[in-house]
Amino acid sequence: MNIIKYALLSVLSICLLTSCGATLSNAMAADNNIQKLELGMARQDVINIMGNTYKRLEVKQTPTGYLETLGYVDYVEGTYRLRLLDGKLQEWDYIQPHKCKEK
Repeated sequence: MNIIKYALLSVLSICLLTSCGATLSNAMAADNNIQKLELGMARQDVINIMGNTYKRLEVKQTPTGYLETLGYVDYVEGTYRLRLLDGKLQEWDYIQPHKCKEK
């Protein structure tokens, strides 16, 4: 019975460490990948470059078209915010993480 517990714990640990490693590597790559983007790129091209670990931050219909905002977190927990209009990259910016100030 102990062998099954240890085997299950080992498999769970490997899965957890592997998934965290993939997320960390995607976050570290965000800084390099953002430089490869060009305005006007299609949504799928953006995702192919930046990865599929994005969060949908905003989706709405506007008078000018369908607006979608994707967020990619980098390794210091800042967020690259990419705005797409009708599936084409229109702009991107970077939101810095909140930093505590010592007094």
